[in-house]
Amino acid sequence: MLHTREFSSFAVIFENRKMVKSRETLNQVLSLMTVCLNEFALGVGNGWIPPTLSILQNSGAEKSLTMEEASWIASLEHIGKIFGALLTAFLLDIIGRKKLLTFSALSFAAMWCGILCSKSVLIIYLSRILFGLAYGVNDGTNSVYLGENSSPIVRGVFGSVTISLYYFGLLLELAVAGYFSVTTTAIINSVIMFSTFLCTFWMVEPAQFLLMKGKSERAKKNFLWLKGVRDISEVQHEFEKIQQNANAEITKKSSYMKIFTSPANYKSVLIMFAVYVMSGSTGYYPIMSFASVTFSSTEILTQNQLIILFGICQFVVGMVTSFVIDKFNRRSIMLVGYTMICIVHAFTAILYYVQDNLTQIPYFPWLTFVSITVYAMIYAFVYPAVFLIRSELFPLSVKAVGGCIAVVGYSLMSFLMTKIFLYVSVNFGIHVNFIMFSCISLTLAFFIYFLVPETRNKSLIEIQEILEKEN
Repeated sequence: MLHTREFSSFAVIFENRKMVKSRETLNQVLSLMTVCLNEFALGVGNGWIPPTLSILQNSGAEKSLTMEEASWIASLEHIGKIFGALLTAFLLDIIGRKKLLTFSALSFAAMWCGILCSKSVLIIYLSRILFGLAYGVNDGTNSVYLGENSSPIVRGVFGSVTISLYYFGLLLELAVAGYFSVTTTAIINSVIMFSTFLCTFWMVEPAQFLLMKGKSERAKKNFLWLKGVRDISEVQHEFEKIQQNANAEITKKSSYMKIFTSPANYKSVLIMFAVYVMSGSTGYYPIMSFASVTFSSTEILTQNQLIILFGICQFVVGMVTSFVIDKFNRRSIMLVGYTMICIVHAFTAILYYVQDNLTQIPYFPWLTFVSITVYAMIYAFVYPAVFLIRSELFPLSVKAVGGCIAVVGYSLMSFLMTKIFLYVSVNFGIHVNFIMFSCISLTLAFFIYFLVPETRNKSLIEIQEILEKEN
């Protein structure tokens, strides 16, 4: 789900007027536009699920769903995401970043056209798999493109913009899908996503990838456009550094099979795989997808209004997180966050158990809403730290394959947890889901305490020394 690299204030743009007016900044903004819009598309795709399942599970809906069908619609995107991550790991350095991001943008548009034209639930299944495929491709590609095609100050601003746009897309879709029909929502989203696809016109392939493929003239042309200059002599030193880095990457690729001979390498992969597997099992996707099951209307707000408020809370935390998270240690955020998640899930489980088996709890809808929303807000703050520590823990030579393995583990567990959520709720009680989420969160907190190193403000060499120390 959520992707963060460097975080900076939007004020940076306005404080440096010369930067804003420069051709370098303008060209980089145009090139990076699709990366940000793809993050918005991810938020829209995830925000579509809660209100839509609520609508379609009603007997009078235009396309009524059974409980089994609803569970498949909510979970199938994670299967697509697994294949998207594998596809990206294989193709990223073969066909390039731009083509993969273009494919991702086109797939988002095609997904909504599929839902618009769907005559059966099978088409919706295929559309959600396609969304997951695009999600996985985008997740593995956008950070690479952002890092290679932007100067540090622009990269920092866009790091903030991407996470903010994801939550804005999520919130917007919760509102749109909650108040319009499935068909109308699909039409609106199709138009927006095709506009995103057209923005890929402004994208240029990073110079580093082109140099790795031996296309030096095209690499030079793209680099000059991004820097806003005409003569390579003005940026010769910077271009030569990119050439050196590209040559180093070519050398590493030739010894790709030796990646895991380093104890630090395979230890970093195993640590992040375990963290991602358990993080994907703490309940975010099933709780988000089946908000129609977990939230009940109150005397003041309807179920749909509660879902929108749920999105607003995440959006606010996401905005705040993008500006402050880099001021705290990643390991500390994860340790405290997952401990708090364990407690919140346990409290939610108690609420549901008492309400369903013992006695009626006053203000029960509000209590469960607050408890579940607090979890989502904590998760929105913690997950960017998980993503950051993944980007810092892996050496450059193992980033692609290590990231792919981590995403596959996360997606697989998200799929399983989402798929069984309704089954467990109906047959054993919804509280059992939250007991399971709580136990996994506690296990993850212990795992982080004993095995996950701190990476903030540490060089790659220092991180590798920490990982090799106990071997």
